[in-house]
Amino acid sequence: MTEPDVEVVADPRPDLRYEIKMVCQATSHGKVLARMRMDESGLRELYPPRQVQSIYFDTIHGRALEENLSGISHREKIRFRWYGPERKVVRGKLEQKVRENMLGWKHVISIDKDIRAEGSNRTQFAKDVLGDLTGFWSRAREGHPMPVQWISYQREYYATSDNLVRVTLDRDLETFDLRNRFLLSAQHPTPTPKILIVEAKCAAESYTEAKRLLNRLPLHVDKCSKFVIASDPGEGPTSSTLPE
Repeated sequence: MTEPDVEVVADPRPDLRYEIKMVCQATSHGKVLARMRMDESGLRELYPPRQVQSIYFDTIHGRALEENLSGISHREKIRFRWYGPERKVVRGKLEQKVRENMLGWKHVISIDKDIRAEGSNRTQFAKDVLGDLTGFWSRAREGHPMPVQWISYQREYYATSDNLVRVTLDRDLETFDLRNRFLLSAQHPTPTPKILIVEAKCAAESYTEAKRLLNRLPLHVDKCSKFVIASDPGEGPTSSTLPE
């Protein structure tokens, strides 16, 4: 089963939703999952777990990273995403991830051709992914972005019984800094903390329900950007410790 994507050309705010994140040690995965399964909201598995891989783009001056670290209310990131363990030749989607305060949305378009990832020249990879875009998507080339971070993790998908709140669990995070590499490579990962990221996503009208659900987990809400963890690990989140 695959997760549905929203494919958009002109709508400036598709799939508008709240995104609330909490972080704890990766070793707490079993405890978190047990609490979720007993929760009164009736959380159930929505999709089978799968590996998520993304290559993030940024300008030569690091605009996307700087916007995140500065905490400005409106910020954008561009990433090429695919699913599964393949790393050499892949097919995926280009996503423009937009966040404004606590609300987020994304534009998604399929790249309908094989893309070489592992071993690709950085300039050629950017051309392969961004070079043929037209119309709305031609904006993705502004600032001449280049691939800067390769991020991989395992994701589990859950939803409340009414399907109004979705919860993902992300673990086994690996990041590979591409900024000083001539060729893209998912080897020699950047040292990153062993964390579990719990994220609730919902439409604006279900925000209260999502907050109540997360309040029943003994974790605190925190900012958590995998892109920032990869680019500047010292700016990562503070992990909660679950009580015994």
